[in-house]
Amino acid sequence: MRNQNQSSPKMVISILALAVMSVMVSCGSKSEESEGTFISFGKDGSVQSRIVESFVPENAPENYYDEEELQQSILSQAASYNRNTGNGSITVEKVEIKDDMALVQMSYASAEDYASFNKAVLFVGEASKAEAEGYEINVVLSSIKDANETVGRADILAMKDARLLITNVSDGIVLNGKALYVSENVTVSGDAKTIVRNAEDNGLAYIIFK
Repeated sequence: MRNQNQSSPKMVISILALAVMSVMVSCGSKSEESEGTFISFGKDGSVQSRIVESFVPENAPENYYDEEELQQSILSQAASYNRNTGNGSITVEKVEIKDDMALVQMSYASAEDYASFNKAVLFVGEASKAEAEGYEINVVLSSIKDANETVGRADILAMKDARLLITNVSDGIVLNGKALYVSENVTVSGDAKTIVRNAEDNGLAYIIFK
């Protein structure tokens, strides 16, 4: 049985940057980039991740950041993962530092690769597969159109033409479809195409989308 209460993962840039930079503290954004982590799904099952974080080391001199060092650190982590799995399932598409903002764009072959690399929970697929893999699906989800309309385990398993997303990621996730039913710790926006899990909730987020 999987641990249903794993804590939300740190952003990749937060983890990897520590190998290059000293103690960090967040600062105000000096860029037009929206700060945070944004995940989207491809029709082929791939996952794209765009991370924008604002960091300044304490008492750091001007021009402290070394973009090349940060890039090599992230590339090294991704290459190590690819060697261990025996395939090129992770691609580092962009690493950039500008105006104290670090931008990292990465592509993962599957949700499983994203989850493994980031030590996160990110399942996307049929409800029956989720249950077979040990996820708890005896949950109550509410319709985004009418909160009084709810579905439970039997209903969820019966939705063969819809997909189930289970995650502890509390960043913005763009669905390749529209959310139909969600757990109470989920906020839906963007015409039901974007979901965010409540970061203060330690439980997993459940989303049925099609």
